[in-house]
Amino acid sequence: MAIDTPAAAAPEFEALPRFNLARTLKIGSFHIGSSLTDTLTSAVVNRVLIVEMGIAAWPISLLVALRYILLSPLGLWISYLSDTHAIRNSRRIAYIWLGRGLMLFSLPLLALAVGDIARAAGSIWGWTLASFSFLVYGLGTLISGGPFLALVQESAPYARRGQVIAVVQTILVASFAFVGIFYGSLLPVWEYERFLQLVLVALIGAAFFWLVSVWREERPAPVVAAAARPSYRRTFAGMLADQRLRRYGLFLAISAFFAFMFDLVLEPFGGDLFGLPVGETTRFGAYWGSGVLLAMIAAAYFTRRWRPDQQVQTTLWGLALLGITVLLLALTSWLALEALLRPTLILFGVGFGIYTVGGVALLMAMSRDAHAASYLALWSTIQLVFRGFGLAAGGVLRDLALWLTADFARTYALVFAVEGVGLLLCILLLRRVDVRGFARDRH
Repeated sequence: MAIDTPAAAAPEFEALPRFNLARTLKIGSFHIGSSLTDTLTSAVVNRVLIVEMGIAAWPISLLVALRYILLSPLGLWISYLSDTHAIRNSRRIAYIWLGRGLMLFSLPLLALAVGDIARAAGSIWGWTLASFSFLVYGLGTLISGGPFLALVQESAPYARRGQVIAVVQTILVASFAFVGIFYGSLLPVWEYERFLQLVLVALIGAAFFWLVSVWREERPAPVVAAAARPSYRRTFAGMLADQRLRRYGLFLAISAFFAFMFDLVLEPFGGDLFGLPVGETTRFGAYWGSGVLLAMIAAAYFTRRWRPDQQVQTTLWGLALLGITVLLLALTSWLALEALLRPTLILFGVGFGIYTVGGVALLMAMSRDAHAASYLALWSTIQLVFRGFGLAAGGVLRDLALWLTADFARTYALVFAVEGVGLLLCILLLRRVDVRGFARDRH
């Protein structure tokens, strides 16, 4: 693959970007493909392995986590290349398609691995193939994540980026809600043949949306001259030298850790404690996704005139509601009250939606245009790595608590209680970040 490294910088942007809703919706449809694959790899597969096949949660959670933790340095390097090196005159789309191609390649491997594990839970070949599939999928996510966020950022002027991100993230959340319902209808109960059909749907659907959504959406951008190009190490060392960025990175890490502790155990929670079938627990994403969608639309509307650096308060309100509703989920588990489950998931979604509108806008506020992909990749990598740690911690804590108590109600209550308290503590971390001060100096 040829990589162009021009000796002289390209001309400046021909014109400042303008906010265009139709264009933003087209770019945002990229996330429909993301929801098709992420729901499959992070929800359906986990539920099937843990509940239907009776496998412990900790090896699965570690497997999912390691795909982010081990590969994160490579993702940062790829995003640095996206800022400084063009592939066939493309600094964004080429890297996006490279990463998403790897993700598509991993799906048939995952299908084969699940089939082999279904026949023999201790199959060395099955677990080796599953590990390789998850690593390839994680690598693709890390390669494409930073360049895609940079493409979104560059599609609108700074003052309108909060709206652009809100639209794009709303599409993501809405897609997760509808995909959860759709997958629930395709796989109401566990059957390997139906699972293969679901993988095929994910493969074809994701490929279509990932290709069409970003087609011809990259505008001309300057490439740094070879002589003036900062090294990879100097680029990221310069970022971390700023105390404001270090504090923001700490907030991102801790909030991602606690926000995703429940991710791998939520569907097993419904199956273990309430005996719900796989088709019903797959719809959990639709319940909390509907809350996210409504909250994001409302939050985006009421904050539509706010600059990204003005979204700190939105993020704080979202964190507070998230922490409270996760504690309510712990109470739901402790009392084994199924009637509280779905309303609590919807309320959790409302908090997550408010948090997302504010939090993603802060990603833009805490990034400099000159190295957009590098900044956004750093933030995304921190989130992904600590999301991985959170996923692993949730699975390990679930198994440890179950070993100690031999009771599903108290086991899941403990996991959710730890997560809820952690989210509330993140409020204190965000208050220490000087977002507006950095925004004033961002150019």
